[in-house]
Order: sequence, then structure tokens, then C-alpha cells
Amino acid sequence: MVKKKREFDSALHEVRNQGKAQRPTSPQITKPLIQRVSPVLINMKADFQKCFEPRLVALGPLHHGNPKLQRAEQSKLKFAALFVNENETNRDDLFDKVKAEIGDLRKCYNPEDIAAYDDEMLAWMLFVDGCAVLCAVRYGMEGKFDKLNTKADLLVIAQLDLFLLENQLPYKLLKILIGSAKDPEIWEKSITDFVAENLMTNIKQKSKHVADNKDYAHLLERLRDELLTGKEMKIDSSVIGRMLLSCGDNRKHRKTFRSIKELKESGIHFLNLVALEMCRDFKNDFEVTSYLCFMDALIDTADDVKELRVTGMLHNYLGSDEEVANLFNKMSRDLVPDQTRYEKVIEDIHRYCNNPWTDALAQIYYTYFSTPWTFLAFVGAIIGLLFSAIQAYFSLPQNRSG
Repeated sequence: MVKKKREFDSALHEVRNQGKAQRPTSPQITKPLIQRVSPVLINMKADFQKCFEPRLVALGPLHHGNPKLQRAEQSKLKFAALFVNENETNRDDLFDKVKAEIGDLRKCYNPEDIAAYDDEMLAWMLFVDGCAVLCAVRYGMEGKFDKLNTKADLLVIAQLDLFLLENQLPYKLLKILIGSAKDPEIWEKSITDFVAENLMTNIKQKSKHVADNKDYAHLLERLRDELLTGKEMKIDSSVIGRMLLSCGDNRKHRKTFRSIKELKESGIHFLNLVALEMCRDFKNDFEVTSYLCFMDALIDTADDVKELRVTGMLHNYLGSDEEVANLFNKMSRDLVPDQTRYEKVIEDIHRYCNNPWTDALAQIYYTYFSTPWTFLAFVGAIIGLLFSAIQAYFSLPQNRSG
């Protein structure tokens, strides 16, 4: 009984401290830890587990030592050595800088996940992995695969591993290493370009600089932050729809890897973003989760995807309409969204669908026109005729009574 009371007092102490730390003006008080995916999400579907496990390379402690990923360890060492060599520094100087910050870097993980590593072991792991990531990102983005002495297709697959929740490195680590580089701006730009390359949208937006004051937890959080567009998204809930409705046309260097493979990769990105939103220590409004559920409400079959494509609401460059429908239906099932986020959008949809003019124009479109452009030209001509008729009416002499 004494033990149970002690546990209760510990929980009470945590609650009181949490209440003191909360600030109403700040939606997120602390950065989310790098942690394992919630079992709730993994257990939703039998095949969800593979969406959160690295396929080629382990980064950080959570998958370190996995025999399936051992082949990449030698490549990581070579990439890390390349970073040291390119920046005309030496191993010990960089390692010492990482080790000097190991106390703060430890705070980026759950203590139980790193209990097996002393400070030196953890610092060495992070030093090698951080240098390797920076080199892979920079020279991968520049297309200099010969510098990395690796094949382009392997780097494309490994790139996906860099946005898995359980495979994240502390963003602070990357900033430490970049700050020690000979030309930090080049390495900063490569991170910025890399995040932009993985936004799953062809909507052009201003990329945020890696040296901004925003203190990200890791690359996955920065990807989410770029997608949500900050305050603009908070004001207009339709912005996230515009940003995410198109999936992946910006990956120009990966044309040979398109179709269903890249569609599945977009799904893995989405699921890891959902996993991040589900972390208990991450204060957020479930924007990505709510978007997926909203899209699932609109999409049941391939015909629904086709309708969204015809109206220009959705751009599908990656697979068939049926595959897109299956993707959204599968990802959003059993998720709990913010029910109010798309309330206004849904009201507008109902208002649009109940408008008699909508049905009339839709019937004309599907009966007589083969493309949206000919239909728009027709509508434009009708509006022009109406305008001319109104203009002619008001230019006629008016009858006046004596």
C-alpha cells in the first residue's frame, strides 16, 4: 500500500508541475520526444507495422543493432567520414562537440529507450548517424551519387527511412554538425530542399530556412510544420486541403519510381505524421489526422476520386483512382479527427450540392462537353451574352408618361 500511495503522489506532483508550466498563448510547451509509435495505431491493421519500420538504415537508438539493417552500417561510416573530410575538420573535434551536448540530446528520447547506452556510446552513435544523414541529403539532392559511392535507387529507398517517427535524429544534433561545417549555408539549404522535396504537394510555397528560430524536435516535425503552413492554416482550415490534396508531383528526379510504389510512400509519410500527432507529449490539433478522415468522408470508391480530379480538387499523378481511394480508406480507418476542423467546408459542400443550379450545370457538362475547358468556354460565352443583353436593355430609350 505504501508503494501505491508513493506512485499516486508521484502522479500528483507531475500534474501540479504540468499545470504550472502551461502557458495559454503557446499551443506546444515542449518538443515531442523521439519515441516508438503508439501500439494503438500499429494494432489498427495487421500491415501497419511495416509503415513505421526502417527498410534499409537505422538512425538513432530505437532500431540500432537490428540485424536486418546491418548492411547499411558500413555505408553510414563512409558517409560520416565524407562529411568530416569535406568540411576539413577531424573526427575527434566533431565527436567532442556532440559529446559536450549529450545531456540535452539524451532528453530527446524516453529514458528507457536509451538506458543501454552510456554517454560516450550514445554520442558516437549520434555523431556517425548525424554526419551520414547530412551527407546523404546534400549529395542525394545534388544528384552526386558517385560522391557517395552508392546507387540512386538505394538512396531513394533510404530517403524514406529519414521520415519515420522511430528513426528520427534530434534536430539539435543536425544543427550542431551544420554549425561546425566549413560552409554551413550549403548544408542548411540541402535540408531545406530535402524537406520541400518530400512535401507531397505540387503547390508552390515559400520554404522555411533551416536556421529559423523554430526549435524543431526532428525532421518529421519540420515536414509537418511545412505542410501546415503555420498561422495561415489556423485561420483558414481549407488551406491544409489545398496543400495536401495533390500528392507528390515535385519529385522530379524520381520519375522512374512513380505509380503505385510512390503512392504507397506517400501513405507511409502520412502514417508517420499521424503517429507523430498521436504522441502523448505532442500538443497539436490533429491537422493531418483530421485531413485524412475528411478525405475518407469524401472518397469511398474510384468514382469519387475521379469526381475530385475532374473538379480540380485532387491531382493524382501516382496511381489509379482505385488505388488512391484504397489509400485514403485504409489510412483513415479508426482514426479520431478534430470534428470541427472541416465543419465549414462540409456545410459549403452541402450548400453547393443542394443548389438547383449545380445540378443543372453538372447535367449540361456531362451530357455535352468532353473536357472542363470546353465547358468553361461555354459558361463564359453564356455570361458574355447575359452581360451584353443587360447592357443593351439599359441603353434603350426609356418610355416616359406625359
